[in-house]
Amino acid sequence: MKQYRYKKCYELKNMAKDMLNGKYASAILICFFSFQLQYLFVSYTGALLPDPGLSGGGSVSAYILSGLLALAVDCLLGVLNLGIDLFFLNIACGRNYRLGNLFYGFRTGTLKALTISGAYTLLGAVCRLPFQYLLIAYMRTADQNLAVAALICGAVGMCIYFPVAAGMFLSFYLLLDFPEKSAKEVLALSFQMMAGSKKRWLYMVFSFVPMILLCICTLCIGFLWLVPYMNMTYACLFLDIMNPKEETA
Repeated sequence: MKQYRYKKCYELKNMAKDMLNGKYASAILICFFSFQLQYLFVSYTGALLPDPGLSGGGSVSAYILSGLLALAVDCLLGVLNLGIDLFFLNIACGRNYRLGNLFYGFRTGTLKALTISGAYTLLGAVCRLPFQYLLIAYMRTADQNLAVAALICGAVGMCIYFPVAAGMFLSFYLLLDFPEKSAKEVLALSFQMMAGSKKRWLYMVFSFVPMILLCICTLCIGFLWLVPYMNMTYACLFLDIMNPKEETA
């Protein structure tokens, strides 16, 4: 009977380091360019709307309009993640990679990429909404009970977000591998394939927390190296899930 052995977290991280050897400059460039593009786009669209005035007396309609615009922007910019995944998969598979990979989602399968990005965006919004609502109410009233309720809702939201996000983890990678499938089919396949790997994904995500804290201490300069490393590790995880090593029992 055939059995499969999946690589451990440290093995995938070591693979990512090896694959990035000699390619870090390009990896840093595409991640930095993606960040700058998103920052500029969010800043520009945010400037088009009035400040909702979260800390006192702001217009409710302005806040709702700002929130809807933010969701639309997040959904649109989320398509860039398809290009990021393609870039790092190209490195992992020994294929040609280039900065233009970043815009792949806007050239091919855009509607599918938008649908998947929208699913991620909606998940995050639903999980954050109670926390944000109570936090705004606390900022307006200074009621300590609202602060406690906000923290509780934030914790519950995270408990919902991470397991669902884990199930969706493979979506963009699978869209690259199976471009003929619909977005709904890709999402369903991702949940199916992640059924036995959610804990491994969660462990990997939280294993980066100490490095993230260290990067914050470097005035965020360390993220120039950490973000490509994380993306490369996630690409290695995808390949490991798709092609585990066979062992004979």
